[in-house]
Amino acid sequence: MTCIEANRLIGPWLDDELDVRLMVEVEGHVARCAACVRERNEILALRETARERLPRFDPPPGLEQRLFRAVRTAAAPRPRPARRWLREAALMAAAACVAIAATSSIRRSGDPSAEIVDAHLRSLQPGHLTDVVSSDQHTVKPWFQGRIDFGVPVRDFAAEGFPLVGGRLDMVDGRQVAALVYGRRQHLINVFVGPVADRDQPLRSSSSRGYRVSSWAQGGLEYRLVTDVAPAEADQLVHLLRAE
Repeated sequence: MTCIEANRLIGPWLDDELDVRLMVEVEGHVARCAACVRERNEILALRETARERLPRFDPPPGLEQRLFRAVRTAAAPRPRPARRWLREAALMAAAACVAIAATSSIRRSGDPSAEIVDAHLRSLQPGHLTDVVSSDQHTVKPWFQGRIDFGVPVRDFAAEGFPLVGGRLDMVDGRQVAALVYGRRQHLINVFVGPVADRDQPLRSSSSRGYRVSSWAQGGLEYRLVTDVAPAEADQLVHLLRAE
């Protein structure tokens, strides 16, 4: 297990959210890695600080009993009112769906990078980062063949400080894309690649929710890089990817 892989699992490990195999792997890695020990200690310190300083709110007296009574009342066998209650619940659920969809639409329209950042954040969840794990470009590139209908340029930049971690398939803007994963110290960088009609597009960079998003197109492929590393370092990887 590498530091990059362990770093994203330390939090779930401390929360007892990992299966036995991953728990043993993370424990073993942390036991022999000073950097990951510091990461673990920082998370524990943050948790303790939150426990000490964040306000706590005690429920009002009798709340538990009132909730139990409300549940028993709602579950009581009353055929005709039950149908009305189900109808009202369905209407409320539909209204909630509409509200969520509208909010999501507003957020995306106000932030064109929202969906690509969402895809980046999804990948950071345990088990979602890579479908193929390898630092060998000659392993990652053939893995995509037959799974998507376009060629994916894959290169390892370990000598420049951006080692290839692996790749996966992802969905962005309703279409399937390839995602290449690079590391930078304790950070992860996603590079989403997909076909585009306009073969060449200039480089554009923006920020969204603390992440830098760099987009460009060349050779009929659109590239979108998402990371939280410093802008100068993100630009360095962009330059390497564009230098064909």
